[in-house]
Amino acid sequence: MTDLFSSVNINTSFQRSARIDNKISKDFLDNFVFHDTSKKVLNQISSSLLNSNQSGFTLTGPYGTGKSSLALFLKALIAKDSSIKKQAEKIANFNNKHLFSRVFLNKKKWFTLNVIGSKNDPIESIAEQIDLTIKEQWISKGIPAPLKTKTKKTVAGVIKSLNNLIKELNKKGHGLILIVDEMGKFLDYASSVGSDLNLFQEIAENFSNARLNKEGEPIFIGILHQPFEEYASSLGRSVQEDWQKIQGRFEDIPFSINTEETANLIAKAIKQKKQDKNFIKLSNDIIKASSGKANKPYGDVLGKCNPIHPLVTLLLNPISRQRFGQNERSIFSFLNSGEPNGFLYFLQHQESKNEIYTLDKLFDYLQVNLEPSILVSNIGQAWSEAADSIRRAESLDNEEVIKVTKCISIIDLFGKNISLFPSKEILSYALDLSQNKLSKILKDLENKKIIVFRKFKDAYALFSGSDIDLDEVTELNKSKIKDDYDIILSQLPQLQPIVAKKHFHETGTQRIFQRFCLVLTNVKKAVEEIVKLDLSSASAGAFIFLCRTKEDSEKDFEEKLVELSQIKFSKPVVIGSSKNFSEFFNYALEIAALKRVKSTVTGIEGDSIAKKELKGRLNAYQNLLFNSLYLNFENASWTFNKEKLKENNLSSIASNVCDKVFHLTPVIHNELVVRDKLSSMSMSGSANLITLMFNKSNLKNLGMEGHPPEFGIYLSIIEANKLHVKNGDEYEFTMEKTKNKNLRKMYEDFLSIIKKSKEAVSVSDIYAHFEKQPYGSKSGILPILLAVFFKSSEASCAFYNKDEQGRESLITDFDQRISERLYHLPETLKIMFVKIEGEKQVILNEFKSYVEKTFLNNKPIDNPTPLYVLKPIVVKAYKLPNYARKTRNFKDKRVLVLRDELLSTQNPYELLYKKIPEICGTEDPKKLIKEFDKIYSQLNKVYENLIQDFKTKIIKVFQSDPNISDIDFDTIKSWAKKINQNDPFSAKINELDDEKWLEQVISFAANKPANEWNDTDYNEAGLAIEEMVRHFIMSYRLYTLREDHSDTKIIDIAIFDGKSPERSSKFYEFKNDKSQSVEKVSQDVLKLIEDQNLSETEKGEVVLKVLRKIMKFSNSKDEKLA
Repeated sequence: MTDLFSSVNINTSFQRSARIDNKISKDFLDNFVFHDTSKKVLNQISSSLLNSNQSGFTLTGPYGTGKSSLALFLKALIAKDSSIKKQAEKIANFNNKHLFSRVFLNKKKWFTLNVIGSKNDPIESIAEQIDLTIKEQWISKGIPAPLKTKTKKTVAGVIKSLNNLIKELNKKGHGLILIVDEMGKFLDYASSVGSDLNLFQEIAENFSNARLNKEGEPIFIGILHQPFEEYASSLGRSVQEDWQKIQGRFEDIPFSINTEETANLIAKAIKQKKQDKNFIKLSNDIIKASSGKANKPYGDVLGKCNPIHPLVTLLLNPISRQRFGQNERSIFSFLNSGEPNGFLYFLQHQESKNEIYTLDKLFDYLQVNLEPSILVSNIGQAWSEAADSIRRAESLDNEEVIKVTKCISIIDLFGKNISLFPSKEILSYALDLSQNKLSKILKDLENKKIIVFRKFKDAYALFSGSDIDLDEVTELNKSKIKDDYDIILSQLPQLQPIVAKKHFHETGTQRIFQRFCLVLTNVKKAVEEIVKLDLSSASAGAFIFLCRTKEDSEKDFEEKLVELSQIKFSKPVVIGSSKNFSEFFNYALEIAALKRVKSTVTGIEGDSIAKKELKGRLNAYQNLLFNSLYLNFENASWTFNKEKLKENNLSSIASNVCDKVFHLTPVIHNELVVRDKLSSMSMSGSANLITLMFNKSNLKNLGMEGHPPEFGIYLSIIEANKLHVKNGDEYEFTMEKTKNKNLRKMYEDFLSIIKKSKEAVSVSDIYAHFEKQPYGSKSGILPILLAVFFKSSEASCAFYNKDEQGRESLITDFDQRISERLYHLPETLKIMFVKIEGEKQVILNEFKSYVEKTFLNNKPIDNPTPLYVLKPIVVKAYKLPNYARKTRNFKDKRVLVLRDELLSTQNPYELLYKKIPEICGTEDPKKLIKEFDKIYSQLNKVYENLIQDFKTKIIKVFQSDPNISDIDFDTIKSWAKKINQNDPFSAKINELDDEKWLEQVISFAANKPANEWNDTDYNEAGLAIEEMVRHFIMSYRLYTLREDHSDTKIIDIAIFDGKSPERSSKFYEFKNDKSQSVEKVSQDVLKLIEDQNLSETEKGEVVLKVLRKIMKFSNSKDEKLA
């Protein structure tokens, strides 16, 4: 055993990987490092749970960063074992007011489901774990009946079991935490078999609904090693988009520990018997050199990692994030394994206690043990070039030169992500070399073109060889564009919008501010540029960072800032600047110049080395630009409406501005609805709720049973603000009970808008008013609030609808289509205000009593507004037969006017108080009712009168025959059965029943249902029915004659002259031997008539006279028919 090995111990517990189903031990907690990343994760989960209905979370970070350990620590904090819980609470050091304590510790107990992911169907795995956990760990004696049923291995089955578990736990004051470790393996499975992720989507939605509806406190935590969409990278775009939407159900929390946290873990893993002051000083010097400022706590932590060189400790973090490095556990494998050139190997083979594990040794470790994996990774080419450079350095046969080359190589490969570069100062700390010797080695390596000094980084890099002097061509291009602000600013990255978090937590309305950067040349131009900015509809305002031109002094610039800050824009604009803006401005200039080099310099595309160097510089400057721009925004001085803002971060500033600008925002906490764009589920629930509000406002909870999505919205918006309250035996909407001052102000403003307008106001205009300052309401909540306002003032409001032709009509039935149009087509809906008092109220009361008695069978009208009082009359008018709705055959022309008003009314108030009194000719309430009933009765009976009129016509035709004295339907039907079916009237009569025979006969006569007739149909049907009846009578007469004279030819003639018909029947026996003479005489008679030059009418008269003589016509009843 070496002296070094005996003086350093490795804590082997750090080699073991954590599993969330492991039993939590004191040893685990003793070695647990609760670093800032873990604290931030727990804080973020707690904040989201406390301030929203979010219940699904994913922790995403590289292997071995401690995600599973944090999940175990969370379980320890809520453990039943009091000693474990107490030890964990001591580590966390959360007081009672801490976010985590308020969510997880204060008065709440928890039940955990632990699922370990595998490359199997997650439905089966979770179903089995639910049943197993309930069986083994239920919180009391006797498992409740709903939890005894075995979980079905379907999505619906798992969701049902989880919902039952949530409800049963809630009864006992417990929440549920479902932790899925290695969740990525389930996603890998789904990706490999092409299945969807419906289960996880359903879990997220059901957990959220349970919290929203106060049915329980379920929480889902999934642990991933890479972003959600990466697991679907091999699938089609549509599938990837679907997966992204599902991830949107979860709040993804990055879990990536920084270099300081890695150092803390290593320091805890290495147990030293004695601290080395010189090593601690070296560590602090390196921190200051790499970051530009001292950080003693960080430097001291690095000092505790002795004998691992501080630079090695720093690089172990980015190395572990590479795909070839297994995970962070590979760091501890590196510490514990005996692999060649590894740390344990180093301890076992060094004799001196002062020996240090340096960067060159780390390079050797990676080369010997991991080079094959590195060569096929994303840094494979860079590694290959580094190895080649080292081989060329080895040709110099100088050990120190080789070490320097290895140090430059490994820092160049892995240091970029932690802003560590192989500068001369860093290299001097990396190796125990004098400054003179290091300078000589670096010069020799430069001369041999093994390394090159990069001025823009003030650091060395491996030289690959190029014919293009990139520095020279870049400077040339910078000189050409240094005054073109548009080109320079176009290089700026788009920064994430700022969320006004405090404002969101207090009001429930999330607002974002976009960020822009402009050069302030003059105020007028700046205003024009701000107006033209691409502000999204979802953006509440903007932070505008302004840069000073070189022509302006600081005083001139300040004066322009003050002037600009006084200008009001359509959305709040916060103006700011900082003295360090030139830093990011120069970075942007560098990037613009490099891009010009790429596109204009001849030969760069064919020079792979220059091309690679150019790409590297662009990436480096883009990172520097982003960081500098970010810091400038954070550290800028901001002004809004001439006031200097003193908040210490942009989110607080945004909240301050929102509180001032949107000071009338009503406080409503429901993030599923208080937003501009609703999900399909939220949209459906909101529309369903509005339909119930319109139609079932008199019922408790609007008549909802169970817990549909709309019930959660009802609880959080309507019930929470006391907008739907009991009044007597029923419920009603009112704004009188709510304590939400801004909501009441909003209602008063709504009434003011519709009262001031002489015409109906478009719903879209009302929305637009409340979406602007000082309300700033989100479009998703406005339809619900509008429905509340309308129902609260329904006695003096009316809703109108505009169809595709632009015609407006009163809405009498508030069905689902109207609710959906409040969201999708608000411009087609309008609201009007009408005031009712004095004589108008008396008229309303009289009509209410009249309608209840006449139209509703004494059923009371609950909401006696003109709309609901007149609605039964209007509805009945619409249901009248078509003939009644179209005929103009009224003696009393007032009936026509009343009918047309009822069928076309757009305004029940105007109809009741103006049109009806004008039609009835009186404004006296009692007389008005009497006259209205008289007029309406005529309209109501017009179709019935039509039928009776035709009955009279038919009877009159029958009675016009002298041989018919009495007639009824039975007689007519008995005749029809005897007559040949070729007679159409007979055929129809045989089909009819006794009750509606008359209506069916006249419908048949006009070839159109009688209830659809118009006046033209009435006239035509009258003629047709008379003809049909006459034909029927004649058919029956012929039938009876034939019955009595079956062997004789019959001539039956009837002459109708508008009075009673002249009829005569004769019976002849014609003999064949006389047929020729009869034919000759008939021809002679016809010729005689034709030769007289008579008209057709005159010819007919001649024939009639001859017939009367021959047939001996008379009005006598020669044969009684009926």
